[in-house]
Amino acid sequence: MKTYGSEPGAPTSVQVGISELAVSDGDDTLKSYGLGSCLAIALYDPDGEIGGLAHAMLPDGDTATNSDRKPGKYADTAIRALLRRMVERGASYTSVEAKIAGGSDMFEFDSFGDGVGKRNADAAREELEKLGVPLVAEDVGGTHGRTVEFTPGTGTLLVKTSDEDENGVTEL
Repeated sequence: MKTYGSEPGAPTSVQVGISELAVSDGDDTLKSYGLGSCLAIALYDPDGEIGGLAHAMLPDGDTATNSDRKPGKYADTAIRALLRRMVERGASYTSVEAKIAGGSDMFEFDSFGDGVGKRNADAAREELEKLGVPLVAEDVGGTHGRTVEFTPGTGTLLVKTSDEDENGVTEL
């Protein structure tokens, strides 16, 4: 049976939804849509051309109950799960680099202190530092949504913003 639009060996596009993560290699494109306070975490090994993308919703999974242990849901556990899966596919832990995007504070709730978006970005930075993974680029904060497209083979993270003043694409 012939499948149109996806030739053998052609790059594929994988959607990474909220609380999900995916690992791939080469020219595949990993995409996350509608990042508000959620954080996209892209890890890649430039030598092995292996990378992964997570769409983390909350900052700290270490305090989650056992019934709520989906690793992609939390910034800290998503980073550890991505690293583990990448190394299992042949990535070199010491070569891995990180990029993050999202973490907007789209709504203000004075009673909560720092917004979830800022806490997500802070948790990711802290976990990356703890694991010795350099954060080489970021596009975080603000009050606008984002969509990201990540190509593990090149480490390119395209960030599309949905801000009235800043409708555009940034390459990290």
